Amino acid sequence: MQKLVWRVKIVTDLGDGAPEIDVEVARLERDELAVPETLGLSLAEGKRLVAAIQTEMVRAQAATMGERFRCCAHCGSDLPSKGYRSVTFRSLFGDVPLRVRRFANCQCRVSAGEPRSFSALTLEGGLAPELAYVTAKFAALAPFAKVVDLLAELLPVGGAVNGCTVRNRTRRVGERIARLRPEGEADPDIDAVTPAVVIGLDGGYLRSRHRRPERNFEVIAGKVLNLDGSQHRFAFARNGNSASEFANAVVSAGVRLGTPATVLCDGDSGLWKLQRQVMPEATLVLDWFHIAMRFEHALQAARGLGAETSSDYLQGHPIHELERAKWRLWHGRSSAHVLGAWRG
Repeated sequence: MQKLVWRVKIVTDLGDGAPEIDVEVARLERDELAVPETLGLSLAEGKRLVAAIQTEMVRAQAATMGERFRCCAHCGSDLPSKGYRSVTFRSLFGDVPLRVRRFANCQCRVSAGEPRSFSALTLEGGLAPELAYVTAKFAALAPFAKVVDLLAELLPVGGAVNGCTVRNRTRRVGERIARLRPEGEADPDIDAVTPAVVIGLDGGYLRSRHRRPERNFEVIAGKVLNLDGSQHRFAFARNGNSASEFANAVVSAGVRLGTPATVLCDGDSGLWKLQRQVMPEATLVLDWFHIAMRFEHALQAARGLGAETSSDYLQGHPIHELERAKWRLWHGRSSAHVLGAWRG
């Protein structure tokens, strides 16, 4: 049976009269008669192909940078080489080992306190921005270990062999975002009163990566909604310094002393206490979902009262009154029936 062969080559054109570099990065073979499983590229072949292209491109770029920095851009003199340093460039399309040329800074530009050497290619941690972005994005949606499995299944990603790697990269992305601030932005005026805001608060438990002193810890997450539709999200672990963390979060969102605020939460006593400590003047609102849950608990108890009795009153009256109170509360019709049913 005849074989069909595809050779994938990458041609590097460095310009400036340099000869083109022709490199074969893949060789694909198929039988003349194909089935759906052999049509086009397989996942493994696609991963090998993009990894090979990535390797050739990155190495060619690193070599070009090394040639570009041979001469000083100011005086034109040749720069002394200090050899090479070995680095690994980690990307979505595989890890690429590199030898990056090092140069000494030109004497015409070196002053006291400045570094005396540099590398032709600067790699901040050797991590591609796309890899950091994709890792952090999926880590916000799924457990760290699941992110490792997903990326390894679809892409020739190297270096992320466990959940701790994903966790550390996600944390670095978060720390960098937290430090970002528009250039030229003035310091916030702590005495300025901003328009009214709505603050949502909720809590949840996460598994700790340390088994001791505790296996789980609580995280408080929230969102500040401004009248113009802008949003500011925050989260922190609940501990003895939770009030300060919450205060710093709302101040960073532009909330000041005297700002009218409405706080939505699920009725957790710890969240209510946190709100009273930081924003005692804010209006606290229990969201309807949790109000309905409390009504449902009361209705379940009422149904149980009449389950084993023949009394029509116990079987129907408590349920009717609770449903009536729930309807009145939803429609904003405050009355003694609502208050009595709620207390009951």
